[in-house]
Amino acid sequence: MISKNIKIAVALVILAFSGTSCDDFLESKPISQIGETDFFKTESDFTQAIVGAYSAFSQVYSGNGYYPLLVDLRSDNTSELVAGASGNDAKRNIDEFRETTDNEHLTAFWQTSYNLIARTNSILVRIDDSPVSENLKKQYTGEALTMRALAYFNLVRLFGGVPLVTEPVTDIDASYNVGRASVQEVYAQIEADLAKAEELVPVSYDDSNVGRATKGAAQSLLGQVYLTQKKYAEAAAEFKKVVTSGTYSLLPVYADLFKAGQQGNPEAIWQAQYKGAANGLGSNLPNHFAPTGSEGITIPSGGAYGFNQPTDDIAAAYSKGDVRRNNIADGYTIGGSFVAAKYVRGYVERETGGGYADSGADWYVIRYADILLMYAEALNEVNKGPVADAYAAINQVRKRAGLSDLTGLTYETFKAAVYNEERLESPFEGHRWFDLLRTDRAISVMNSKVSGPGKSTVGISTPIQPYQLLYPIPALAVITSSPAIVQNEGY
Repeated sequence: MISKNIKIAVALVILAFSGTSCDDFLESKPISQIGETDFFKTESDFTQAIVGAYSAFSQVYSGNGYYPLLVDLRSDNTSELVAGASGNDAKRNIDEFRETTDNEHLTAFWQTSYNLIARTNSILVRIDDSPVSENLKKQYTGEALTMRALAYFNLVRLFGGVPLVTEPVTDIDASYNVGRASVQEVYAQIEADLAKAEELVPVSYDDSNVGRATKGAAQSLLGQVYLTQKKYAEAAAEFKKVVTSGTYSLLPVYADLFKAGQQGNPEAIWQAQYKGAANGLGSNLPNHFAPTGSEGITIPSGGAYGFNQPTDDIAAAYSKGDVRRNNIADGYTIGGSFVAAKYVRGYVERETGGGYADSGADWYVIRYADILLMYAEALNEVNKGPVADAYAAINQVRKRAGLSDLTGLTYETFKAAVYNEERLESPFEGHRWFDLLRTDRAISVMNSKVSGPGKSTVGISTPIQPYQLLYPIPALAVITSSPAIVQNEGY
């Protein structure tokens, strides 16, 4: 546990909502901006505050957070406007590793993440001495810790060491002198938060509260944190808790994962949820993933921007008979003519409310199939070769995909097989870039696919350099806190 709490100036707005359930949250509107001192008085206040934290959580993945752009677009799985239309500079620069410190999407992600952290901190610092019932006190504390840990996990992987905020802002002037915590300090805080959270949050909720952080979510996230740090035994232990809990299972049909009405399905360990046709409570995923020029065909309306389209490289990576390839559409027909422009069926061919960011398309933050594959990866590392449980985990995923079981592999060949399955199972769910970073393959994989003769174009034309494994700290953060916050090398 980090003993010294660090404060930083982060804009904090606590939004008051009526209702407590997930559906109520999706349908609620902010009714006021309330000062923290006057707000945290009753159990109802804390209930509204935790719902407000989930509102910030959902914005990370769809809305102002731009998480899919910063993670999937960075990898070899998606590219901006593959069909060839002119691109948006801020997004294309991320795609091509040419972003600068003033990139608007980096700034938005930084601010959205710290907004989530600020909201959780305001709950955590006050709830122990509050009139909230003991059961809800445990639950809300666990939920807030899990969301804060997730925010820091994303930040530390994308930016390296970041300002570590564990209390609300009390002194704006002093906050300008706060620097970046080390990567090790950030991970220590994440581990401490999740270890506590998994003891506090429930195993599940009733149907009206689907989407909240559960014990399985905290355990899964902690396992990923350990795996990223190459703490393989600890990772395997956390993943085993999830796998043997009996709480989760794979959906029988892969395509069903992305159909409407799949909130809280048995494979969904944690989802960021949205409500279509709800005047601002929807997701912008269909708009971002639909190819340019396809509005009215792939999606009804609201704009089709082609910000995150599958590359030819990922489409060609599937073997014959792998049903997961069907999640990639090769194009669409307009006026009797076929337009070759790949897109992700799971996000685009969903219900929309008719406008931008008005879809009910949810985002899988953690899916059981991914935990099975990471469990197999961790077991292979611990045992320096695949054991029975590792085979059982990966073969569950392969069987649903229509592939044969793996058997008789060595440590190296099993590792390669797991890496391949991790890419093919969830190529558009924000994992690929982090997988490449975690396994020390980002430079070699991306540089092997630089565009040119005999190469597969994945969005880059020149080899990437080691410093580009991290994004630059947004200029706004550096300028307002200089010299406390030092920019990442190379920027």
